[in-house]
Amino acid sequence: MPVVADGVVAVERELAGHPEFGDAGLIALKAVEFYRFALELLSERSAAVAGLLAGIRGPDGEVPTGVAEDPLVRVTLDEAVSRLERGVLDEGAWSEVVTMLRLVGDALDAHGTAASPTGAELSGGHAVRVAPGRRVWLCGPGDERTGPLGRTFLAAFDRDFLRGVPGDLLPPSARAVRELEAGFAALCALLPELGPGIGAHYTGLGEVDVRTEGETFLAGNVGRIPGVVFFSPDRTSRPWRLAESALHEGLHLKLFDIQRSASVFEEPDRLPDGPKVKVPWLKWSSAVAPNEWALDRALGAFHVYAHEVLFDAAVRTRLTPELVERFGAPEPGDRASLYRVAPERATYLGEQLLGEVGAALTDHGREFVTWLLGAARAAADA
Repeated sequence: MPVVADGVVAVERELAGHPEFGDAGLIALKAVEFYRFALELLSERSAAVAGLLAGIRGPDGEVPTGVAEDPLVRVTLDEAVSRLERGVLDEGAWSEVVTMLRLVGDALDAHGTAASPTGAELSGGHAVRVAPGRRVWLCGPGDERTGPLGRTFLAAFDRDFLRGVPGDLLPPSARAVRELEAGFAALCALLPELGPGIGAHYTGLGEVDVRTEGETFLAGNVGRIPGVVFFSPDRTSRPWRLAESALHEGLHLKLFDIQRSASVFEEPDRLPDGPKVKVPWLKWSSAVAPNEWALDRALGAFHVYAHEVLFDAAVRTRLTPELVERFGAPEPGDRASLYRVAPERATYLGEQLLGEVGAALTDHGREFVTWLLGAARAAADA
């Protein structure tokens, strides 16, 4: 095996195997356990929560994984735990948790405990294989039979994802499943150690038609719908386009899961008003694309760019005739591809985060950035 390929192998193993920052299976499990713990914590403080939780538990006494991964469960629990930490968990918050658990119980009764409660109401049974042994639901716009969880999800999609931009969630279809699976398969074939782990952080998928002026929507996710990524048909139509976008968006989900069990910022609530990182490749600033980023946005971009360096190295050294025959060739003119500019941007952002603004990171956060910057540099040299 050539030396250059050995370098790619070493970096991929490092990015996929670090017990706190890379091991997707362990990181995803910690996130699931966080939400299980949150439910137990709340049940100790509310008889209503405890009663509803008893009806949700599986035969082993555990909250089913599909429930702990459900986006509406997660966002409700995040808000409840945040209020509990501030000592302001009022009746309204308890009511939200109780209502959520009641609707989850109804959905499980209708669809079975193996399903995500929200996904079961919106997918029509469509599921996408995102990695060996891992399938996630493909959501759609619902219909007159859609239950209250599904309707709540769709309201969040309109309010928090579209945010007034014209767009539609497309119905799930066999074509969409086929194209999505091809893109995730391409990612796993190119990066066989890292790629499958990316799928561990996905809980749902959607295909959307977003109509914007002067800007093309590719893919995205939003914190109010955790674990679910929405792709444009333009990205799903070609395997390598989707492979890169699936890696990009999955890394945002992974960073969210990492932060479920590890403190990265000293004062996360003050990040919007805290120090900023200048972004030299954005010449103009707007509300949508500011050229100064808060530290959480800079860290999220750095996390993606550092892995895109590896993606670039893998495309250069691993694109065998067999892969090209199976998935086609990456498009050299795909303007949305970030991996060609990733080495410079990853290095810049990593160095900025370890500079003066690094005081806002915890020791754990600085360790994370230092480790990731080293991996990005090694990938660039491979």
